[in-house]
Amino acid sequence: MDTCLATRTYAPSALMHIRPYRVLSIEDGREEEVKFFMPPADGAGSLTAFESVMLLKLVRAINPDFVFEFGTFDGRTTRLVLEDLPDNGDSEPRIYTLDLPDTDGIVFQGDDKLLAEKAVLSSRKYNQSPKKAMVRQILQDSMAFDPSPYAGKFDFIFVDANHEYEYVKRDTENSLKMLGGDSSCIVWHDYGNPQFPELTRYLEELAGSLELYHIEGTMLVFHMRGATIGDERTAE
Repeated sequence: MDTCLATRTYAPSALMHIRPYRVLSIEDGREEEVKFFMPPADGAGSLTAFESVMLLKLVRAINPDFVFEFGTFDGRTTRLVLEDLPDNGDSEPRIYTLDLPDTDGIVFQGDDKLLAEKAVLSSRKYNQSPKKAMVRQILQDSMAFDPSPYAGKFDFIFVDANHEYEYVKRDTENSLKMLGGDSSCIVWHDYGNPQFPELTRYLEELAGSLELYHIEGTMLVFHMRGATIGDERTAE
């Protein structure tokens, strides 16, 4: 049986599927108000509005000093996270975001090539923010990216780049090397997306060795350390 989010059927794996209220129940000590940016009408390459809320909640649960993003695209998600980061007094960039400088010789799945070509020409929406100096853009093929200078630096990492199996595997392995801090989280996007079956298969395999949660109603999967997920409600 293959995973199909539309029918809420999932391939057998150790990956845990949880209701969104369990994420919203995580204590974060923040005010309810957020600065939000509407997703594009076609939705291509972006989070849905609900996924954006879930991502922000996970960011708030960790309260990261440093964030890494695989897959800048148009910089919309970068800016969403940027605007919600509270000032911690640090003057150096706090969000590092990586994307391709060009698409030559890259293997893609689904619409990824079209989106990557669009991203190369994008002016990146985080550049519209007065906080844009907090973002460091890295233009490099992630398959050639060396994580060693950043070992243990990032307490929040978002993986939404090339969805081909070997790329997702490499980006994940590098994420685990860069993950640090007492509380930390890695989030992957496009789990269950029919365009990217290799990503779905990889995450379901990874769940056998790493605790992974899928937020139902979204294509988000996350691994979290040092924060407690809300309890499941019991029927009365």
